[in-house]
Amino acid sequence: MAENEAAKLGSAIKDAASNSKSVLVEATVQTRDDVSTPVVILSSDDAVRVISAHAPRIIYLVEQAFDLAGEIEAARDEMDDMGVERSPDLLKATQRRFAPHDGKIGATIASFMIDGVLHTTVSTATWHDEFGDTVEAILEESREGASAGQVAKNSEKAKAIESKALVLVKHPSFNHGRVSFDKRMALAETLFQDCDPHTLSEITRRAENLFWLEQSGVQLDGV
Repeated sequence: MAENEAAKLGSAIKDAASNSKSVLVEATVQTRDDVSTPVVILSSDDAVRVISAHAPRIIYLVEQAFDLAGEIEAARDEMDDMGVERSPDLLKATQRRFAPHDGKIGATIASFMIDGVLHTTVSTATWHDEFGDTVEAILEESREGASAGQVAKNSEKAKAIESKALVLVKHPSFNHGRVSFDKRMALAETLFQDCDPHTLSEITRRAENLFWLEQSGVQLDGV
């Protein structure tokens, strides 16, 4: 069997690290396009080991307290933007479920420099991840509902425009004398006074298309 060069290298480096008492960390150093400093992402245990062995002069530490009310309010604001109910039962139930964790540390971020390489580690509490997954599932369901509602709304609007266009194209004045789009839109404005200018324009354009189809010999329902 051919020798596994990859396994051989890994074994040799582990032996060398053990003999030299180096800190061996399973991680990949990355150079991002937006920064010149190499970056390595560490696990929590590896970060503690590296700090203990190399004692970096400065460690940047952020402990984020869980603001339950703020997180719920942010979710409600997103629902507002979608045009759905602000306080659905699922969101209220989620707030009650995670209330015992309010104010606790939900995420910790630490960064430090060693030999010109930025080391960073992030850890989140299990319940914090569960909260995020739960809220995201609720928001995703709301997005799907809002999307379906918008489709239905657009469908109803299209039906209303089609209905009014049929009324407009059957009116005796629609093709009387020297006609133009503006004159036909003025007629639509007279017939449908509850419509805004944009909708009147859509109705008139659709009516003109229906009229052209009819003149071309296409049999239209309702005309």
